[in-house]
Amino acid sequence: MSHLLLILVLFSDPSGEASAQIVTDELTRIGGKQVEVVMGAEAIKRLEAHGMKLQDLVVSPTVANHLTASEKNLVIIRLDRRSSGGDEIMESKVWSNGRVDSHVSIAGKGGDPLSGSISGIIQVIGPRLPTSPDIAPSPEDAELATLAETKEWKLLAERLEAKSEKDPRQLYYLVMARARLGQSDAAREVFAAMRTAHPGHFLTRAAETLIPAGTTRVAPPASGDAPNKGTDDSGNTLRDGPAAPADDGSNVLR
Repeated sequence: MSHLLLILVLFSDPSGEASAQIVTDELTRIGGKQVEVVMGAEAIKRLEAHGMKLQDLVVSPTVANHLTASEKNLVIIRLDRRSSGGDEIMESKVWSNGRVDSHVSIAGKGGDPLSGSISGIIQVIGPRLPTSPDIAPSPEDAELATLAETKEWKLLAERLEAKSEKDPRQLYYLVMARARLGQSDAAREVFAAMRTAHPGHFLTRAAETLIPAGTTRVAPPASGDAPNKGTDDSGNTLRDGPAAPADDGSNVLR
């Protein structure tokens, strides 16, 4: 069976194997039948089949940018775990769609940075993971990502608006399309519906980062028959965060 994604999980030294196994297991659980996740020696073999060596990711990491730009279904993850000054540090680099994103998770006082590292990885590749992992991939699953990659925002929005029921992945891409089209209010409305329907989903958290800064706010739906008394301090109202800092080109998640 073909897969939507092939994810290679690599680690810098043998001490990171246990952490890499946990990352592999979690991505396998989320991806289900639609994603193939391999680690260690098998991942190195798959990487070498594409003409790259593990050392290339350290010496010349931009080569992996070119590889994942041409191999759209390939994601490469390299984990580096180390101790420094009593802290446990986990650095992850994720190559996908022709770019590299970095995430650093730090845990002190005997803590484990692994959960933070997994969250960072999912934040990067989460939108590409299936929301129905136990069924075979459909052509439409791949089409959504393709339309986004080619910046066909209007067509993407039209395709998704035509659907009466949308899963979290489709809602995520609709928020993205509306935001990229400059339709801030529409993006906020879609996100508000997504947050109500799927409050704990990882794609809901990812979609929130797509909402452009502005003055318009979308309040959550009123519960029961109680009248709408406006915004309050309950924390349930979508509020605009501060404007995002200027992009310094580093692609490092902060």
